[in-house]
Amino acid sequence: MIFDEIGSFPLPEGISRDWIGENLHSREYAEMVRRAFLMKVNAGVDLPTYPQFRDMNRMFLDLIKNPEYQEDVYLIKKEFARIGEVEALLEMDVDKLRVCITGPFELYYREFGPVIYDDVLEKISISVGRFVENLDGAVVRCISLDEPSLGTNPELQPTEDQLEIAYENINFDGDVQIHLHSPLYYTKILGIESINVVGIESAKDERAMEFVDREELESADKYVRVGIARSDIDGIVAEYNARTGSNAWKDKNEILKAIDTIESPEVIKERILKAQRLFGERLKYIGPDCGLFSFPSQEHAVKLLENINEARRLL
Repeated sequence: MIFDEIGSFPLPEGISRDWIGENLHSREYAEMVRRAFLMKVNAGVDLPTYPQFRDMNRMFLDLIKNPEYQEDVYLIKKEFARIGEVEALLEMDVDKLRVCITGPFELYYREFGPVIYDDVLEKISISVGRFVENLDGAVVRCISLDEPSLGTNPELQPTEDQLEIAYENINFDGDVQIHLHSPLYYTKILGIESINVVGIESAKDERAMEFVDREELESADKYVRVGIARSDIDGIVAEYNARTGSNAWKDKNEILKAIDTIESPEVIKERILKAQRLFGERLKYIGPDCGLFSFPSQEHAVKLLENINEARRLL
């Protein structure tokens, strides 16, 4: 059971995404990425993801759509399919890393909406595959394809053939997760050979765990990543405020207390135990439901990660 996290992380105080856009290739930004990565390591994360400070769609589409980098429309040349944050981390002594890449359907949907044209989807799929091919397999142990719209957006209904087109170009020797924001689509992923770990968000609504059938996972020889800590900081604070009659948003220390109360190690431990009962050896990864970019500060995000690590110690 490996403790990972989705990737997105709060910006340091005083830094904006506009600043990142202007300083993307600077030494200062590379150092910012490295510092945030070490925060995740020091919080106890087994397999940290590069800190995803940028918009998950734009950071890939801006490269894929750049005419200077294109082999064809929506088809990036392999030499340009690189993630700057990963490159910055490889300059450190990093021995293991998880890499999040926005999935082909999400990139397609953000550009074209729900009507799927197979030829364009295929080019986007090949482009995503090239980002994967350029990763250092000796360091990158797991990649995650982030597909938030699959199963949550009723307009997006790819056929089985289109699912195959989207993922047939993903070639990676380590674990390949798909991060679904709803479990409704998971059965259609079981037949995709290139994906071996299905990720579900279930801390906010634990019933999502019960939607996934262990026998189906075993039959398809797939594993599961289970969200065992909530990442909806607005909901966490709202619940704390309702319980205590306070307004935690007025004080950063009170927000830390809200995280410690609503997402305590004991609460998280019970979710892990439930996941273990439901999935047994098919449970391969645990971590927060989603990314932590919306947390008020890096300190608050680290607190949640520390609570997960402590929950494991309590098992």
